[in-house]
Amino acid sequence: MSGIDWNSGGQAPFTRVGLSPVDPDRSLSRSGAGSGTLRVNLRWSSTDERRGGVRSLRRRLDPGPTQGVSSGPKVDLDLGCLYQFTDGQRGVVQAAGARHGDFARPPYVRLDRDDRTGSSTGENLFINMDHSAHFQRLLIFVLLAGGADDLTKVGATLTLYPTSGPALELRLDGATAAPSAAPGRAKSCAAVVIQRTGTEFMLKTEAKFFPGFQSEIDKSYAWGLHWAPGPGKVRI
Repeated sequence: MSGIDWNSGGQAPFTRVGLSPVDPDRSLSRSGAGSGTLRVNLRWSSTDERRGGVRSLRRRLDPGPTQGVSSGPKVDLDLGCLYQFTDGQRGVVQAAGARHGDFARPPYVRLDRDDRTGSSTGENLFINMDHSAHFQRLLIFVLLAGGADDLTKVGATLTLYPTSGPALELRLDGATAAPSAAPGRAKSCAAVVIQRTGTEFMLKTEAKFFPGFQSEIDKSYAWGLHWAPGPGKVRI
């Protein structure tokens, strides 16, 4: 775990590539993510953009004093990962249930924090690609935990940072959503799937939004976990 800063989102590289379900497939193995640490970062606006408008965007770009501006309820998003190993083992890494995972041991995926305020560093998943021989597929998802009623309206951006090569960026809004998958009030999003294909790993951009939470994502992708009543509770 040397060199992993669990308390920082790190620095973004100068080069970024936009992800879209229109052109969904990309080789991670050939994009600098075949080994080392693949960091997945989630950032969002601290206020619902429909209520905050331009002032909300200004706070995202310049988080300085906002005297006299009412920020309203803070938007709270959660970043998580469903994983499946080549031996069939399946599970979830998420803040709910304190399932933060582990970087050096199975599941080789670690969530750094539960950011409830939309801070400048957001939330990060660290995926240990040096142990990718265990991975069959990984699904990165985002949940709306509070402060808004539609995930597509909070200015969320998911960015993958390979060990080398450009960052891969996906905006989680209606413009990038799969055409038939975005309900009026989205509570969760299956963002990307990392899938083993032969000897390499492919990244597929999903951007599929759901009116419910993890259990709906699980059902759509046939993950097969047993979810208890209440958002995010799982019995593995």
